[in-house]
Amino acid sequence: MSEDLQKAKDEMLEAGYRCVLRKGEVRLISTERGVKPLLSWIDEGLDLSGYAAADQVVGKAAALLYVLMGVKEIYTRVLSEQAARVFEKYGISAEAGEKVPYIINRAGTGRCPMESAVWETDEPEEAYRILKAK
Repeated sequence: MSEDLQKAKDEMLEAGYRCVLRKGEVRLISTERGVKPLLSWIDEGLDLSGYAAADQVVGKAAALLYVLMGVKEIYTRVLSEQAARVFEKYGISAEAGEKVPYIINRAGTGRCPMESAVWETDEPEEAYRILKAK
C-alpha cells in the first residue's frame, strides 16, 4: 500500500468520510454517498490520474468511474465481485475489507441500482454515459 493510499484510507476511516482521493499533499474528500462525488469530479474536468482512492463501498459503477478517472489504486471497506473484475482488467490495485457478490441497495431488497445499470458493460465511457442518464 502506497503512502498516498494509506493516508487516504486512514483519513476516510478516522474522519468518517465516504470517499478520499489523494496524490501527495493534494486531496479530495466527500461525504456524499454512491457515485455522486465521482461523477462531480469527472464533470469538473479534474485530472485525477495517478491518485489513490479510499471509498466506503465500491460496486461496478464506481469501479468503472475510477478507471475513467485514472485512479491507480484503491482501498474500500466493501468491494463487489464485478468491481474486483473491473480493477483486475484495467490493472488497478484494489484492497478490500470485504468482498461481496454485489452491492445491496439501500432498502436491502436487491442489487444497487447503479451497479445494475452498468452490469452489462466493462467500458468506462459507456458506464459514465449510463450513470449520467440515471
